[in-house]
Amino acid sequence: MYVLRTAVDTFEHEHAAFASPLSGLPNALLTPHVAGMTRTAMAAAALHCADHIAALLTARPDGIPVVTA
Repeated sequence: MYVLRTAVDTFEHEHAAFASPLSGLPNALLTPHVAGMTRTAMAAAALHCADHIAALLTARPDGIPVVTA
C-alpha cells in the first residue's frame, strides 16, 4: 500500500520542536491544528460565544446546547 499524498493538521505533540517523518516530503501538507483560525474566524467565534452567554444569562437558551445532568 502506498500513500500518494497526505494532509495532516492534528498531531500528538505540536510545538516548536515538532518532528515527523512526513516533514519535508513534497507530497505531505502538515499544518498546526489551528491553521484555520484566521482573525476573522476568531472574531466570529468570539461573537458567537458572547451571543450564547448573553442568551443564557437572560434565560433565552433556545437553540443553545445546555448540559442539564
